[in-house]
Amino acid sequence: MKRVAVSLLLAVLAGATSGVVAQTTIEEARKQGNDLGKAMRADASLGPSEAKLSGLPNYGGTDLPEKVYFDDPDRLAADGGMKAGTNDAFGTVTDKGRTRPSFSNAEILAATSRGTLIEKDPEAYLGGQSIGGTEGTCTPLPPSVGGKGYYEATCNQGAKVSEAAESCRGNVVPTVVNTLRYEYWGATNVSMLAPQAFLNAQVAAGVCRATGVTMHACDAQIEMGAGGTDVEGYRRFCKRNIRSQAFTVSCSSELPAGPLEGHFNSKAGTPYYRTEGLRSVTIGRNEGTCPALAADASCVPQAAEVCTEGPETRTIDGVPVTQSCWAWSRTFTCQRLTPASDCSALDGNRLCSFLRDECLDEPQSGACQVSQRVYSCPLPDDKAPTDKQYVCGGDVYCLNGNCETIEREASTEFKDALVALHAIGDAGKQFDPANLTVFSGERGTCTKKIFGASNCCSGSGVPLLTPWLCSSAEKQLDEKDDKGLCHKVGSYCSDKVLGVCVTSKDAYCCFGSKLSRILQVEGRKQIGKAWAKPKDETCKGFTIEEFQRLDLSQMDFSEVYAEFMDAAKLPDEVSVMADIQTRIQGYYDLHGR
Repeated sequence: MKRVAVSLLLAVLAGATSGVVAQTTIEEARKQGNDLGKAMRADASLGPSEAKLSGLPNYGGTDLPEKVYFDDPDRLAADGGMKAGTNDAFGTVTDKGRTRPSFSNAEILAATSRGTLIEKDPEAYLGGQSIGGTEGTCTPLPPSVGGKGYYEATCNQGAKVSEAAESCRGNVVPTVVNTLRYEYWGATNVSMLAPQAFLNAQVAAGVCRATGVTMHACDAQIEMGAGGTDVEGYRRFCKRNIRSQAFTVSCSSELPAGPLEGHFNSKAGTPYYRTEGLRSVTIGRNEGTCPALAADASCVPQAAEVCTEGPETRTIDGVPVTQSCWAWSRTFTCQRLTPASDCSALDGNRLCSFLRDECLDEPQSGACQVSQRVYSCPLPDDKAPTDKQYVCGGDVYCLNGNCETIEREASTEFKDALVALHAIGDAGKQFDPANLTVFSGERGTCTKKIFGASNCCSGSGVPLLTPWLCSSAEKQLDEKDDKGLCHKVGSYCSDKVLGVCVTSKDAYCCFGSKLSRILQVEGRKQIGKAWAKPKDETCKGFTIEEFQRLDLSQMDFSEVYAEFMDAAKLPDEVSVMADIQTRIQGYYDLHGR
C-alpha cells in the first residue's frame, strides 16, 4: 500500500517524542512491523472509496467517454490508426525515432541464463529455506551474465578549431617616371649636324618628333661649339660658304652614334645638343595578403619576412633598377574552423544506442556549432555489478542472509519502511540546522577537450581515459561517481576560441550516500524542483517544507536495498529522528510559526 511506509514513520515519530527511547531487538522490530501491517490491512478506511477517488486530480468517475468503443472494437482500431502518425505515445511505443536499443539473441540468452539455471534445478537454490516459521538460510543466486548495466558515453561533432600554417607573398613595385628628351640639330651635308635623312627616319619611327625650331646652319654649328673663341669671325666665314637651314628634333632616347656622322656638342661633351625633362624611379611595395594575416587576431607570425628574389638589377621601362630584394614571403600560424566529429566509434558500436543531442553553444545563436551526442552503452565486464543476490522459498523476507516466513496477508512494503528509516538516518547526518535543509550535495566538475585527447569525464563505472591529465579533484569526483554518489546535472562550455567551444565541463552533484542521491533525484521530480543550468547548479538540499512533501513510497530504492538490509538499526535511527524533530520544534518556538 502506498502509505504504509509513511504511517510507519509517523508511528515511530510518535514513539520517539514520548520519552527515553527503549532499545528494540531485531525480533521485536520484525514482530512490530508484521503487527502494524495486519492492522493497516484490516482498516477499511485506508482503502479506496468513491469519495476519496473523487478528490483525485483528473478523476472523472466511471462514466468514461471511451465507452463508445466497448461494443465497437473495429471503430477503436480505425480511430487509433488515424491518430497513430501524430501521437507521441504511439511514436514512443513503436520507436518512431529509432532510439530504442536492440539486443541480439546471444545477449538475450546471456541475460536470462541465471533464470534458466534456477529453472533447471530450483531445489538447489530454494532447498535451504525451512517452511513453517523457523529461520533458515537463503541461497545466493548464480552470477548474472547479462544485464551488466549501462552508462552514458559522449562524443562531439561540429566545428573544430585547428592550427594551420599560412603564408603570404610580397614584391617590389618600381615605378619609372621618364620625361627626359634628347635634342639633335639636323641639316643636309653640314658638319657637326646630324644627317637630315636619318633624323626624318627617326621621326617616322616615332622615336623622335620635330620641334619646329629652325635657324641658319652656321648658327646651329655655333650652338654646338663651332668657332671656339672667335664665334663672330666663324659666323661671317661660315655664312659666306653655307646657305642651308638647320632644324631640331626631340627624341625619347639617345640615338645611335654611328649614323650621326660627327654630330657632337663640344660645349657639353655629348653626342646630342641638349636634354630637357628628367627621369626618376619610385620603389613601392605590394604586400599581397600579408596585411590581412597580420591584422587577423587568430594568426601569429612565426618569423620575419624571408627574401625569395634578389639582389638583382632589372630594366624597367628602359631604366636599370637595382634592388637587394625583389620579392619575399612571411609565414603565420592561424586558427581556423573545420568540420570535425569523433563519433564514428560510438555510431558504429551496435551495443550502444543514441539517446540525445546537447548543444554546447552558450548562448546558441543560429545553427549549433558544437554539439555533444549522448549514447547508452553497456558497462565493461570488469565494472559489472558484483553484489550477491538471494532467492528464498515461500513468502519470506531476509536480513543479512537470515530469512523469516511471513503471512501472505501481511504488508509487503517492509522494504519501503526500512528505506524510510534509513532516509531519516541520512537526514540526521546531513541536517543543516543553520538553513534547515537536508540532503545538500557538493558540486564537482570534470573537464573534456572537444575533439582532443584529454578527457577527465568517463561516466559512472568506466575508467578515466586520460588519468595523467586529470586533477586530483577530478579523480576524486570519478571515484564518487563510480560509487553511485553523484548525479550528473549536465554539460556546458567552459572555454571558447573563435567563438567555438573547445573545452566542456560536466557538472555533478555528489551526496553523502546513494540514498541521498536517489532522494534528491526522485524527490525533485515529485515536487517539480528542477536542477539549475549545469554552469550554475549549487546542489542545494531540500527545505523542511519540501522534504515533508515527498512521498517515499513512490521512489525506486532498489539500488540501495542490499546495502542497508544487513541490519535493522531502529534504535539509532529513531534517536536521530527525534533529535531532528527537537531541532525543528526549537526553531519554530524561537522564530514563531
